[in-house]
Amino acid sequence: MSRFFSIEDFPYGKAPFWLLALALVSTLSVIVTQSSSAASRPELVLATFAPNHRESYQGVARRFEREHGVRVTVELVHSRALETRLGNALLAGTDVPDLAEIGAGAIAYFTRGPLSDVALHDLTDRIEREGIRKRLVESRLSLWSSRGRVFALPHDVHPVGLVYRADLVEELGIDVSRIETWDDFVALGPKVVRDLDGDGIVDRYLIDLPMGAAWGVQVLLLQRGVSLFDERGNVAFDQPETVETIAWYLHRIEGKDRVATECGWGQSLMKAMIDGLALFYMAPDWRTHTIMTDVPNAKGKLRVMPLPAWTPGGRRTSTWGGTGLVVTKTTRHPELAWQLAKALYFDGAELGRRFAATGILPPLADAWSLPEFRAPNAFYGGQPVGELFASLARETPPDWATPYKTQAETRLSDVFLRSLEHFRSHGDSGLKDVIRRELRVAREYLETVIGRNVQARH
Repeated sequence: MSRFFSIEDFPYGKAPFWLLALALVSTLSVIVTQSSSAASRPELVLATFAPNHRESYQGVARRFEREHGVRVTVELVHSRALETRLGNALLAGTDVPDLAEIGAGAIAYFTRGPLSDVALHDLTDRIEREGIRKRLVESRLSLWSSRGRVFALPHDVHPVGLVYRADLVEELGIDVSRIETWDDFVALGPKVVRDLDGDGIVDRYLIDLPMGAAWGVQVLLLQRGVSLFDERGNVAFDQPETVETIAWYLHRIEGKDRVATECGWGQSLMKAMIDGLALFYMAPDWRTHTIMTDVPNAKGKLRVMPLPAWTPGGRRTSTWGGTGLVVTKTTRHPELAWQLAKALYFDGAELGRRFAATGILPPLADAWSLPEFRAPNAFYGGQPVGELFASLARETPPDWATPYKTQAETRLSDVFLRSLEHFRSHGDSGLKDVIRRELRVAREYLETVIGRNVQARH
């Protein structure tokens, strides 16, 4: 006589039976949940770390959904978390966004090792085949390239100029159109740097420059064509130009020729600008918009000009920061993801609206003729700031990235601070020799670290 299976029939006992049953139910639940999740997942997920980017992308995403009959989700994730989680997920083979925006230098983290192992789509052939590359500012691709291959679309150009207190500059009789070189600029020091109330403390400086970090030096080095690394990933900052730039910079922030102070960020910067603590401030396109938001009381008092050149007729700008868009190889819809990437970054009308909202100059030169880029900016006294930055964009220098860029920035800061310490104690005596020695030590350290990495040789 047949009967149903009983727990007593299980040869290993009741406890193992229930453990097995629980395992089977859990496995079935995971399968059902994953199937349900996959069915409800949007066709495309884009992750970005910038709130203003996410806001500006929503309209493009909705239009893309209507045109292609798909669903698009734009997620906001903190930059560090985005890059860390994306990197870990790509290594583990778990679910990742179809597209993601990453910050300057981050591409090197995702392109370590052989090119065949990179988990991002190589966009080089696409941008060549579709004629996109010749429409872009070529130098911006340096931030998103590895070994001659492009793995992200550039979001921006970020040319650097000088924001200045036009009202105070005019009071002092300074004609900024006559400032061609940094020598011309520094020569204004005696006219500008003053103790205005007689208390023995300087109340007005010529320019805001950081005194405890090296980002100011980096901006100026890039202007001179000196990147931390070259196109092949070799350490490239140990140059005569670097020695000259650091020495020049030290004289601007210390000693009898000092013309600079550090104004900080946020509320500190706001007060410095309003008080006129410094007349000039290094500012890429994005910072001019941040100033509009953070220092509303300065409306009408500020203007923007190109950086002074290092030599007559030389480069009048640099670059500072950047964002790029990658397409992950795990996407189920690579062609659709590429179409969305182009809609986000290369739609002319959208780029005009985006510039008006963010002040960020796109690398697509076609867009610069749009009205938004030529429009007078009331905050900057009616100056067409977009037109100025567009005129500088093609001069922006390349800035090559490697997995060791952060370490190189730290080492350059060490060189700067040790040289500053020497300058404070000994002045010009042996200064350039100290800078050369510290640069050599920094370069040799980085080359040793890089040499230990077998992947870096691929």
